[in-house]
Amino acid sequence: MIKAFDHVTITVSDLGRSVDFYQRILGLEVMGMLEQNGGNFKIVYLDAGGAIIELFHFKQGGQPLPEVKDSDVGIKHIGFRVDNVDEVVKKLKEAGIRFTLEPFDATGGVRIAFFKDPDGILIELVQGELKLLPYEGKRSSLT
Repeated sequence: MIKAFDHVTITVSDLGRSVDFYQRILGLEVMGMLEQNGGNFKIVYLDAGGAIIELFHFKQGGQPLPEVKDSDVGIKHIGFRVDNVDEVVKKLKEAGIRFTLEPFDATGGVRIAFFKDPDGILIELVQGELKLLPYEGKRSSLT
């Protein structure tokens, strides 16, 4: 059914600030932009190495998406694969990024660290290949 992961969307409060963060700080390339509703709704597309990050921004008069609360079930963070977590953390700290979780060796044989984007979206850096155990749960069938 599913061929590949395509994109994730983040609604941002300040489009210029967020584009600067994802482009200048994280090194993602801006692919382009779409405008709707007379320019009150803009989407900036970023190349995230095989997938896309869409940055949604609603100006005054635009229709915002419903707010998601921390207790709601849903996406908790976005993960980016890197060659060396410690080197990336050092560069990001030099750029003024504060980490919510310093680099450490996590279960599954990976090294990870966490920080937030300008709107508080949690971002994970991942180094290494995750070693998983077999899944013992019940498998569902979609028919």
